[in-house]
Amino acid sequence: MPVCPNCASCKTLKNGRIHNRKQRFKCRECGRQFVEHSPKKVIDLGTRELIDQLLLSRMSLARIARATQVSEPGQKTT
Repeated sequence: MPVCPNCASCKTLKNGRIHNRKQRFKCRECGRQFVEHSPKKVIDLGTRELIDQLLLSRMSLARIARATQVSEPGQKTT
């Protein structure tokens, strides 16, 4: 079984599948659900705070995405 990315616990169990048939797991310790080897990029807290500040300053999503090098929601990354 894979290790939880949140708390590094080995106490995980299978918890169904996602839309593309990849196995989903759930941690018994912290309750987090995750997919092993997920292609999603995790955005760190500092970048999230910067994005929030730029949104409050009414900057466009496309410009924020370019400035922070984070893709827009719903945009496919290849």
